[in-house]
Amino acid sequence: MATPISQCSVFIQIWIDTNAVQAGQTKGIYLVDNRTSGGSQNEGSVNLQTNCTRGSFICWTIIPIDPNFVASGGSVQIQSIGNSNVWGDSGQPQRVDNWNFTGQAQSGTSGNYALGLNVQAPGGSGISLSINPGIAAH
Repeated sequence: MATPISQCSVFIQIWIDTNAVQAGQTKGIYLVDNRTSGGSQNEGSVNLQTNCTRGSFICWTIIPIDPNFVASGGSVQIQSIGNSNVWGDSGQPQRVDNWNFTGQAQSGTSGNYALGLNVQAPGGSGISLSINPGIAAH
């Protein structure tokens, strides 16, 4: 069962330039979090390195930069969040809905994780993309 978003203290947003990613490029994907003052690095890139406190609950949210994209029939989704040593015994983050996943940084370690995304143009086919941001829990 997914952790409620209201319990999260670390928020990672995935901004999608839907025009750029439809060409299969990850150049249109920008990750940001609320932990810059806590040591996170590479804000605004696919190489975000989130730095958080061990035990923190984390929420990932995907957002199209064009607010009309979903209203016109397009969709953006987080498909999956892969394994990382940071997740610990609680396992991988879980889906809350198509736009949000939540999880917990249980182990005091660091590592990368696969973040699977899907973007579907209005009336068109979808494209799946995978990026590998990092996370460290102290």
